Amino acid sequence: MDFQRELKKKKCHKEEEDEPTNLISCLPDEIALEILSRLPIKSVLQSRFACRHWRLLTHDPHLVNMHLSQALTSQRLCLILQSTYPIRNQLSFVEFSDVDHIQTVRKFDTPFARSMPPEFSIVVSCNGLLCLVDSLLANSIYIYNPFTRDYKLLPKSIEFQDQFVIFGFGFHPVTKEYKVIKIVYYPSVYNLDNPNHLWRLMYNISHRSYVQIYNLCTNEWRSIGEAPYMLEKRSSPGVLVSGRLHWMSQCGKLNGRRHRIIVSFDLSDDSFRQIQKPESGDLRCWFSSHVVVLGGCLCVFVHVPLHPGNEVIDIWVMKEYGVQESWVKEYTIGPNYSPSYIGPKLRKSYSIWRNLSWESVRILCLLKNGEILLEHKSRSLMSYNRESGMLKNLTFQGMPRLFCTIVHVASLNPVILS
Repeated sequence: MDFQRELKKKKCHKEEEDEPTNLISCLPDEIALEILSRLPIKSVLQSRFACRHWRLLTHDPHLVNMHLSQALTSQRLCLILQSTYPIRNQLSFVEFSDVDHIQTVRKFDTPFARSMPPEFSIVVSCNGLLCLVDSLLANSIYIYNPFTRDYKLLPKSIEFQDQFVIFGFGFHPVTKEYKVIKIVYYPSVYNLDNPNHLWRLMYNISHRSYVQIYNLCTNEWRSIGEAPYMLEKRSSPGVLVSGRLHWMSQCGKLNGRRHRIIVSFDLSDDSFRQIQKPESGDLRCWFSSHVVVLGGCLCVFVHVPLHPGNEVIDIWVMKEYGVQESWVKEYTIGPNYSPSYIGPKLRKSYSIWRNLSWESVRILCLLKNGEILLEHKSRSLMSYNRESGMLKNLTFQGMPRLFCTIVHVASLNPVILS
């Protein structure tokens, strides 16, 4: 490979370039790559200043893949916080550990901050790359690696009047392609004099759709026609499992009964499909459901009312992707102790449960210790232990007061792919 020949050439001429010879530069490339692949992302980036040879190694495609694989296997969890108060849209991060929660939130210096729209949102994180979009007009889309500071502004795509847009971003492990999907819903008949026109669009009274795909390898948008499903506008960004993105649909009618379905989009052949829900369970509760991914499995969390003023969250897990019979109700998030007697250890947890608003809870991820990480009201992070039923507030030095949390795996992935 040309890259490997360049490495060898640089290595042979290190002394001629007056670079000091040390133990690091004398290591064989295979061992150096193995060492670097096991380091945290910040240490890898700092190693670029050790010597010229290691600077080249940190750009080796083999190291990019090895480091990402190690990060995914060891679950090196990084949380990206998009601040909404006191500094709006400031991006920061914290390296998270199940054992030691005494960490400091550090700010990113976004290289394209001045050219970004005043209001933007993070669609999702995938293999170390963030997809950022203009949350007002949805006409500016960035792919950004916040640690390497590599970024790309995608070319403009087709827009419609009174549109609302649902985005997705993901990677397919077979085709090795990263794609952005943009699903646009717009009125089928325009009536500019009708002030309720947008309201009609939001409630699926009259609409059409237009689906566009951007491939990071081909660097172009491609239209694939209309979407066969009406997705929930307030649905979570597409959840990536097995090379497919997933959303919940809006409420529809089947045999005279209201229902919602799980919609998938296959990134290998750009096709929509329906994912079968569990056959058991109270389907009435699925009206307030959302798709998430926990431990690499497709999951749906459902708000289940027990009695007025009290409810829990059921989490259904698809153990074998695509197999309806593999759905299992794996978790029920709620206090499993009676408030009639609360010992000292449970008193603090119970006070959290009592002030919890389930509609404002986001399920973030499954931690290595088996606990579930939650975000509540965009202002606090909590971990839930299903064995004890305890909730624990997690605080980090420098946390913004209001924020949106994105689970991230830091990587060396480049934005411009070949």
